[in-house]
Amino acid sequence: MLWEWWRRLPPDSFAVLTTPHDGDAVFDAGEPYRIERTREPVLLPHPWMVQRINALAKEFGADFVVLDPALPLGLVGPRLAVPYMVVLHGAEVTVPGRLPGSRQVLGHVLRGAQHIIAAGGYPAQEGDHAAGRALPSTIVPPGVDTKRFVPLNDADKKAARARFGFAADDEIILGFSRLVPRKGFDTVIRAVAQLAPHRPRLRLVIASTGRDEERLRKLADELNAPVTFVGRVEHEDVPVLYGCADIFSMMCRNRWGGLEQEGFGIVFVEAAACGVPQIAGDSGGAAEAVLDGVTGYVMKDPTDVSGLSARIATILDDDALRSSMATASRTRAESEFEYSVLAARLGEVLKVGP
Repeated sequence: MLWEWWRRLPPDSFAVLTTPHDGDAVFDAGEPYRIERTREPVLLPHPWMVQRINALAKEFGADFVVLDPALPLGLVGPRLAVPYMVVLHGAEVTVPGRLPGSRQVLGHVLRGAQHIIAAGGYPAQEGDHAAGRALPSTIVPPGVDTKRFVPLNDADKKAARARFGFAADDEIILGFSRLVPRKGFDTVIRAVAQLAPHRPRLRLVIASTGRDEERLRKLADELNAPVTFVGRVEHEDVPVLYGCADIFSMMCRNRWGGLEQEGFGIVFVEAAACGVPQIAGDSGGAAEAVLDGVTGYVMKDPTDVSGLSARIATILDDDALRSSMATASRTRAESEFEYSVLAARLGEVLKVGP
């Protein structure tokens, strides 16, 4: 995701220090900006890391350093010879920011930063909480490639459904994310089970895998819910699967007293780019990804099965509403989440032009 931001900035305006990865030599050779890699698989705040960053910054003539993640790498920030900024995503600031010892450490890192680049209002607020004051920050959310994720016309949608084994007249609810309890797919399963007796063409399609899959499969069987688990989806097939859907739904929810929340929910933005209305649970940054009442709905109680059933039925039964939400979703994806838009915003913070 970060690569999509940075590659749109002037290649001579920054250098990257990162970890090794399989095939990195080929990747690095194809990039127009400077990339250096450490031998270690993780960037840790050792004294040698401070020296390495300072040396690269001096050689490159850097005015500042951008550190990601805030912990543990951010701990080098106060020891650098140049000012630093910090990138905040979500969970990596929420958990340490709410535990006494780590909150003090994180707060020290954040208060010393020249600027905070946050993936949404949720991590920005968590950063302020950890720092004990409002921090200078800019929101640069995860984006979407609006040329890759596009709405399907009727003919293409029919063909896409046939390709995945769905009927042209199925009412398809799509859920697509790592299958863990926080994503709330159990609520979606219960909702479609509640609706199924009155909607014979209704089908919930759940894509991806995860540790919660066995429990979800058992729940679907127990409720006799019309659920199809499609497992992992090939990269090139992802936009097509979104295009099959009438609604995208993930009832993400907070767990462990708020220590576990949805960071942002890029899947909602991908669905939006494909012109698919979304229904989200109100957790973390999900409420920022979905514009309640415009591109879909945000459920204040992500465990409200009857409420979700009603929202699903409302969208499916109202062609004009569904069309309006689809159009608004696509428009918002292009105007607020397209990578070039976000790169320009990042460029303003860094004082470089895309």
